[in-house]
Amino acid sequence: MESILNEYSRLYTCAVSDAIDELGFEPGFIDAGIRPMWPGARLLGFAGTMKMTPSDEPLDRNIIARLVKFLRKTPKFPIMCVDMSNLMIAAGLGQSTSRILMKLGFRGGLVDGPIRDLAQVIDLKFPIFARGTISSSIRGRMAIDLESVMKPIQCGERKIKTGDLIFGDINGVVIVKSENIETVLEKAKEMISTDKWWFEQLEKGRKPEDIEKEKPLP
Repeated sequence: MESILNEYSRLYTCAVSDAIDELGFEPGFIDAGIRPMWPGARLLGFAGTMKMTPSDEPLDRNIIARLVKFLRKTPKFPIMCVDMSNLMIAAGLGQSTSRILMKLGFRGGLVDGPIRDLAQVIDLKFPIFARGTISSSIRGRMAIDLESVMKPIQCGERKIKTGDLIFGDINGVVIVKSENIETVLEKAKEMISTDKWWFEQLEKGRKPEDIEKEKPLP
């Protein structure tokens, strides 16, 4: 899968989203509320998942040790995807969790909610895409649902399963279902090639209507 990630790294999310549409698959783009948390952040890897749910209970002292046991079961080149139960009351990731995830080999995080410790996360260069920032922790507000770890979760209108490809750049995030990863890759490369050809024809002074007769825009 490393070679596939290397090929995706040469693409951009708009082309991948267009490829998914062109192939007639369920749309993969996540809504515009999810943004990179620092300039230049890029996500590319395979989904590991967990969900947080409302809870006024104190944070379990052993939660990290218990969680790590589950996280070690993630696919290679993982991205931590966090379902915040549609709440914006606490941070799904922060500096401590980012450091832990980095040590476990995670390549970034996707949070359907806010994060915190943004300055420290930027210093770490840990790429996170989220809905914004907040100062509050999950203590006494939310709890990690261990039963949800590595199970399907929701991010906006998209369902994410372990092993799905997560791709984020300046344009946003797109999810490629695990069974479609190679098919979408080839279609995206084809569409980018057509775009490049179009731009070359425009530079040569050809009229757009004439170019379109020869090869429609992807």
